[in-house]
Amino acid sequence: MPTHLAPVVPLAWALRSAGHEVLVACQPDVVVTARLAGFGVAVVGDAYDDIGRRRREAPPAGAGAGPGSGSGSAADASGPPWPMLARKWRERIDRVLGPYLAVARRWRPDLIVADPLELAAPLVAGELGIRYVHHRWGVDAFGDERWRHARRALSEMSVARPGDGPPPPSAVLDPCPPRLQEPGLSRGAGIRFVPFNGSGSRPGLAPPRGARICVCFGTRTVALGGADVVRRTLRALTGPGAPAEVVVAGADAEWGELPDGVRVLGSTPLHLFLSECSLVVHHGGAGTTLTATSFGLPQLVLPQAPYLVEHGRRLADCGAGAMLADGEQGAEDIRGAVADLLSRPGPARAARELAREMAAMPAPGSWVAPLEELAGRTAG
Repeated sequence: MPTHLAPVVPLAWALRSAGHEVLVACQPDVVVTARLAGFGVAVVGDAYDDIGRRRREAPPAGAGAGPGSGSGSAADASGPPWPMLARKWRERIDRVLGPYLAVARRWRPDLIVADPLELAAPLVAGELGIRYVHHRWGVDAFGDERWRHARRALSEMSVARPGDGPPPPSAVLDPCPPRLQEPGLSRGAGIRFVPFNGSGSRPGLAPPRGARICVCFGTRTVALGGADVVRRTLRALTGPGAPAEVVVAGADAEWGELPDGVRVLGSTPLHLFLSECSLVVHHGGAGTTLTATSFGLPQLVLPQAPYLVEHGRRLADCGAGAMLADGEQGAEDIRGAVADLLSRPGPARAARELAREMAAMPAPGSWVAPLEELAGRTAG
């Protein structure tokens, strides 16, 4: 998925700037993002079509398990459905491992860098006898457990070591500030998060009259869960006595007529205007969370699926934000939570502290030499 590539882009830029060749091997869904970022691409397999697949697999209307159900309360208390995920991992590896190996054998990489869900990466690295690096996205509450389940699920699919499972990564890079990361997760090596939200033009926003709130729910979240949460959020933040101006990142025809006082910025990257905002209301995605964190902004998270809960929980635990779970996302709930975050000094102070912690992490460029050592190669 394109959002899985985005956190790795700054590191790939640093490697490319140091004179190394960088190839993005991906399914067709990621090609546009990779090319916009300036990389050569090897297309592997068929389109993943995550939105279409999830829509096809969703229960019928009224079955009580839609894309947004159970977000943040009892529904995810028992953790992810590991047997179902293991089956899906194996099905995908069956489709893409052969094409990935063909690309790798032809191109002969010295090192592989992959996101937490690209489980073909360790299998390809094991077959080629090279090392690979695991690059996290952000808060990863189930990361260690996911890796244990993945190794078991893929144990018989290892080409080089059948029955032994994929080899572990040689390094784990983590862009999440340590204080924001899940406390029980194994420690990764810090790499500073540098926002990559695509390209665009900086919007001409007039100086705000008071607070300015950014609302961002992401194309995928709206496509799967519907636009009702966006409409409720905008109703909560506008109208008589509204405490702030509202800008919306993204645009969707399903939103319907927007309240007065709302400015839609379309596909403008967040990093081009968040410096002019006071608060971000969003769905809990890793990219949005860490981008807002890099600007030192408090955040209100309204997760629309269980896997979007972890960033909201950790922001609340750090005092830098709040999360409203299912059943708590009415207009009055949202209005009250926003008012609380804006009125107290604590959330803004905690958010600035997280931003300072993030800024102090090693820059992506500082990882070029260690990765050269892992790869056994230097530029030139």
